[in-house]
Amino acid sequence: MRRRVLLATVGAAAVGGCTIGGNPPTQDGLSLRVPTFEDGTIPERYTCDGAGVSPPLVVENLPDRTESVAIAGEWLQSFNPASGPSTIWLLWGLPANRPLEVPENIAPERTPDAVPGAKQGRNDEGELGYRSPCHESPDDNEYRFIAFALSESPDVEAGVTRDTFDDAIESTIVASTSTRATYERFDGLEL
Repeated sequence: MRRRVLLATVGAAAVGGCTIGGNPPTQDGLSLRVPTFEDGTIPERYTCDGAGVSPPLVVENLPDRTESVAIAGEWLQSFNPASGPSTIWLLWGLPANRPLEVPENIAPERTPDAVPGAKQGRNDEGELGYRSPCHESPDDNEYRFIAFALSESPDVEAGVTRDTFDDAIESTIVASTSTRATYERFDGLEL
């Protein structure tokens, strides 16, 4: 069983604030915004029905001890403890800029040129980089993006899976926060 699924079933209080799995707590005012999702919905441009590019992100109020930032994107797919969320994006090695602005359309490369020093992992489809929302049923429309403020940059090669990513960042998490959005792919359609 994947550790993030196990931790999500235990609950945040029992794991002393650990943020792998479940809903990450907001600490020290850390915030994550997706400017193009301001109304809580994902525009078609960032989905399989559009260009499928990664969204722009803004991480603000990083705690003082932050040396690096990591991002995980998840498809909540009617989340249940047995399957857990599906990873749609892993991005780490981001600088602790205040604020940190990650541009849209990060290329599916191990070390994308758009953010020097950053690395990307594999999503749950086994592909490198961002996997745009593309759910097959109207009920599975919720997505979550998590920002992790880290005390050091993870010592892990690009192209790893979520479990390796989680192992690499777990002991260095200073704070984390998340934001959710939905993609109403079937809005107005009769199924």
